[in-house]
Amino acid sequence: VPGAKGMVNLPYRPNVTDNQGNTYYVYQGGWFRQQGNMPVYSEGGQLLINNSTPTGQNNQGKVEETGELVMENLTIPGGTVTRRLLINKEEGYVRMVDIFKNTGAQDVTWPVVYRSSLNYGLNAQVPIADPKKANQHLGVCGTDGQNRSTLEVFAGKGSKLTPNVTNQQNNGYLSAQFDLKVGPGKEVALMHIHGISASPDQAIKFIAGMRESKLLADVPKNIRKLISNFSGGNLFIGDGDIEILRGEAFDAAEMRGGDIMKGTIKEKSWKLNTFYGQVDLAADKIISLINVGDSRPRQLVVTSDGQIFGGRLESQTVELELSSGQITKLPLSQISRLGYRKRMGEPEEWTFDKPMVQLRTGERISVSLPTEDINVMTRYGALLLKPSSISSIAFQNEENGVHNFYLTDGSKFAGLATLDTFEMRLTDSPEQVVKIPVNAISKLQISGKLDDADDQSPGVKLANDDLLVAGLTGQYKLETTFDTITLKGEQIKSIIHSKTSPLDVIVRLWDETSLTGQLQEQNIICQLKSGITVKVPVTLLTEYLQPAPKPADSILEKVKLLIVKLNNDDWKVRDDAQKQLASMGQAIVPSLKQLRGDQPPEAQQRIDDLLQGFAKPGAVVPNAVPNN
Repeated sequence: VPGAKGMVNLPYRPNVTDNQGNTYYVYQGGWFRQQGNMPVYSEGGQLLINNSTPTGQNNQGKVEETGELVMENLTIPGGTVTRRLLINKEEGYVRMVDIFKNTGAQDVTWPVVYRSSLNYGLNAQVPIADPKKANQHLGVCGTDGQNRSTLEVFAGKGSKLTPNVTNQQNNGYLSAQFDLKVGPGKEVALMHIHGISASPDQAIKFIAGMRESKLLADVPKNIRKLISNFSGGNLFIGDGDIEILRGEAFDAAEMRGGDIMKGTIKEKSWKLNTFYGQVDLAADKIISLINVGDSRPRQLVVTSDGQIFGGRLESQTVELELSSGQITKLPLSQISRLGYRKRMGEPEEWTFDKPMVQLRTGERISVSLPTEDINVMTRYGALLLKPSSISSIAFQNEENGVHNFYLTDGSKFAGLATLDTFEMRLTDSPEQVVKIPVNAISKLQISGKLDDADDQSPGVKLANDDLLVAGLTGQYKLETTFDTITLKGEQIKSIIHSKTSPLDVIVRLWDETSLTGQLQEQNIICQLKSGITVKVPVTLLTEYLQPAPKPADSILEKVKLLIVKLNNDDWKVRDDAQKQLASMGQAIVPSLKQLRGDQPPEAQQRIDDLLQGFAKPGAVVPNAVPNN
């Protein structure tokens, strides 16, 4: 029966009509179809794993009080999936949450594919970029034969888990894929949105203005904690198990006995005693307070920019002016949660892109950039890191007792910070200094910036999974079976260990010369992109790769001389110089790019022509070397 609560048979027709006038049917396996006046979706939100849909033991689902349809324990290879479907009739979209459970004793990685098709064909599909990370996609927008647009959203803004969205020509499906890894006995959930948009531009605006707090507001807490592709927005903190309280027209206080008091909180400031010092917070910066614990409760104070301070308030009462004008003092011990009404200028979503300390107890505190260099003990010796070169430090490592350092140039390595306490100033109140023990910190975010290493960045991969974005410097002697060869680090293209002997290495040079032997030096000198010099033991090296090695000095000098001739008054000289550079092959490409900026316009144009020629397959002999 449409609109009934409790168990229902599938296919099921919810008693809901969306803002486009469409009704819905939900079929076995959890996918939906629209019906009505020229409906858009013929198939929406279908789940496929290894090209198969999940199966159930019966054709039934359960409708909950919220109207959400739940199809439990559908069978998939190696586990089960529970699908939850809710139609938002006001905004015209379907929200689906899938909870995947690994019932086996080993890790499993499922190729999860979501697929939809349209009644009037698919004329175009455009991946929708993440507004926070342009190199990843959150979903796809499709246009049907009636020039109507659909919107499929598979991840939240800035999510660490995003789908692979492919734009397949002559394919009638909108689809996206996750490679979902789930541990033995564990559960992981994915949320996705399927709706209708006025145009692709409107679809992009929807994602830009998407409030994850609103999307997740009525998702049960135990399920919300499992969702890995949406962060949760500004209503939830921690792992999603703590929900902050916000007022609407009034401030609100939720008491432990269940009463809700509304009015205006009259406190001007909050003095919080913490293990890292006393913190004074202005009331106009606070949005919520939560009492945690029963026997000796501590208070979590949440600010408008997402900071969380934990400790005990000096005042044991909170002054609240009721709407009647009466002022009452609420005992702090009887309060469960406090929430201020929303103020003008508050961010819709928190962005954590500035220096911040995250503590093991759940707090996160914005701090000023540390002023002193940080001493770190590593396998490569003691390093002195400038704070500006560090993206973040992960102190909480479940696998081992070391700290993980992430530099702004994309390098990452394990080590130990030698100091016991970080002394830092609060961003909002620079006069307040906090002293935080290192063993209390989960993560220290310093710059918040991280350059992704691209295909043109040199890199050193190490046996302990460290990665250094660095090029080799210095001079090395390679003992081969026929001679000892002297090598310059800048001219080395790659180094790997020989499979036949762990002591031997295979060195490839800028001109594709390949040499096998043993390095006399025990360490290679790596110049990181961030400016740090690191000595790496050869025994730890897995692979070194330099996509743009420097050519030999004699070749580089000839390149410089020929580039000068590219601006000669005689066009014949210019043409001849360009031909000679072209004959030298792609090995000189890095040098051309490096020298281009200092040349006059005529030479720059000819260098650009050379670079375009080298980029065409088969246009030149790769890595050619001039005979003279």
